[in-house]
Amino acid sequence: MSHSSLRRQLVIPITLLVIGVSAAIGWISMKAGTDAVHTLTQRMQVDMVNRINLSTERHLEGALIALESVAPSADRMPKEHDFSTDMRILEDKFWAASGLFMDVNNYVYFGGKDGRFVGVYRISKRDVQLFWREPDGKRRDVYHVTGIGDRSELIRSDDFDPRKRPWYQTAMRSDKPVWSKIYNNFSFNFPTITLAKAVFQKNHEFAGVLATDVTLIELSNFLRKLDISKNSVAYIVDADGYIVATSGEEIPQRTVNGVPERIRAVDMKTALISGTFSNIGKSKTTEPEVVSMELSSGTVDVAISPLGGRQGLNWQTIVVVPRADFMREINQGFMQSMVIAIACIIFALTIALTIVERVVRDIRKLTSAAEKFGNGEPMPKLHIHRQDEIGLLTQTFVEMEKKLRFDKLTQVANRESLFAKITYLQKNSKENPDQENGFTLLFVDLDRFKQVNDSYGHDAGDQVLMITAARLLSAIRDTDDVARYGGDEFVLLLRDTKNSIDIHNMVEKISSLVEQPIALDNAVVDIGASIGWASFPEDGDDYVQLIKIADSRMYNSKRDRKSGQLIHIV
Repeated sequence: MSHSSLRRQLVIPITLLVIGVSAAIGWISMKAGTDAVHTLTQRMQVDMVNRINLSTERHLEGALIALESVAPSADRMPKEHDFSTDMRILEDKFWAASGLFMDVNNYVYFGGKDGRFVGVYRISKRDVQLFWREPDGKRRDVYHVTGIGDRSELIRSDDFDPRKRPWYQTAMRSDKPVWSKIYNNFSFNFPTITLAKAVFQKNHEFAGVLATDVTLIELSNFLRKLDISKNSVAYIVDADGYIVATSGEEIPQRTVNGVPERIRAVDMKTALISGTFSNIGKSKTTEPEVVSMELSSGTVDVAISPLGGRQGLNWQTIVVVPRADFMREINQGFMQSMVIAIACIIFALTIALTIVERVVRDIRKLTSAAEKFGNGEPMPKLHIHRQDEIGLLTQTFVEMEKKLRFDKLTQVANRESLFAKITYLQKNSKENPDQENGFTLLFVDLDRFKQVNDSYGHDAGDQVLMITAARLLSAIRDTDDVARYGGDEFVLLLRDTKNSIDIHNMVEKISSLVEQPIALDNAVVDIGASIGWASFPEDGDDYVQLIKIADSRMYNSKRDRKSGQLIHIV
């Protein structure tokens, strides 16, 4: 056998082995990375649609609260409620009701059976309009007002009869609040949906219809603020397939013969909207789900969730994420792995196998972490310290996990992360009944926090929240968690609490820390802490019930505390 023949026999098998192993490892790495990213993407999309639904339903509930503040339902009153049609009394009530949720439903109004109409529209804190039509009047007057009873500045008069409006005719035939179809507002031409309900006088005689508007432009503005991915899109559609709101730049309406007209999702020029909705069609889901589909632009993952069922609306929330948004770095890493494999043929098979084993080990860590994250389990320490693509993937993974689980301002866990941890602990308790898996929730509400915001601005309030969060973190053990529940409310998750004495001691410790003076840029403020608690499983086995009990005990504590705040100007 010649020298060249022997070289071939040695080089070719080794080369084929290294290429084969490298190709196999590359495929495994690609699949593992794809699975990890796909799992994380699905979880992110489900969390995103839940966040959209929560915010949207809060807006819709705000409309019902506004109406209830003017005309409470019979089941909420200790005795029969007599609705007054006195326009000046209604004007006074509407000033209060329209200021409850000014960002969405800031227009509250009443149309009487005799044609009278009164409405207060808060465009901003300083720009308020009053709509006024006397009983059986011919015209409706619109005033720019500065307070109740002001009629000094007449803006315009228009031909408006509330009894001819769709919201009036629909509500007068219903015994409960009803939502209108989406329409263009009579006065401002904005896409709007109205919640209206019939009201009655003490003798059960029909008095008219009370209503409030939810402007859909605000929903689109909210969707545009969401940080999903570079090319993703989120949108909401109604039961007829028309766009309610979208995060895209395309306006979901067009003008036909001078009249604004809404656009169906399938007619949108944005391919991610028209393409995905064409495939979804009118199929309805009862729970959030994620499906994959092929569009001309490539594979996309689509999260679909019902919306508005509790409010009597049949809407859908849809979040579309092109898979390429998250696969670009994975693909780049795969190509570079092939280059490394060729270099390994030159240097040595041993070096190649060592590198591949390290790659697989780290990818498995990422896959395992993604699975735990998807199940709501605590994230393990990855201990991956690399400067290559896998290190970048790890950094991206950790950053995405942090965005989903931590509050941006205070850097403690957010509400969704808290619920996931509680669910995990409850699941672990059911699977291991012989082990002690009890835990306690402390619901902390800051007293006098609003005074800080009112006196020094929201920047000072944010600083107080950050300092308070840091103090709460310093008060707990490594096994415990702090979460921002919302606004100036925090929830502490305490594991392995033994008895009420431990809980009492922790409450005292937290109160002592939180109530220490806080030095701001131009003031020293004192805030208080009202704290309630609930233990699992003694107080309940559902986190909604536990939160409710802790919240109730917190309000009992707040009621018993002395009010007041000391602020020292520097």
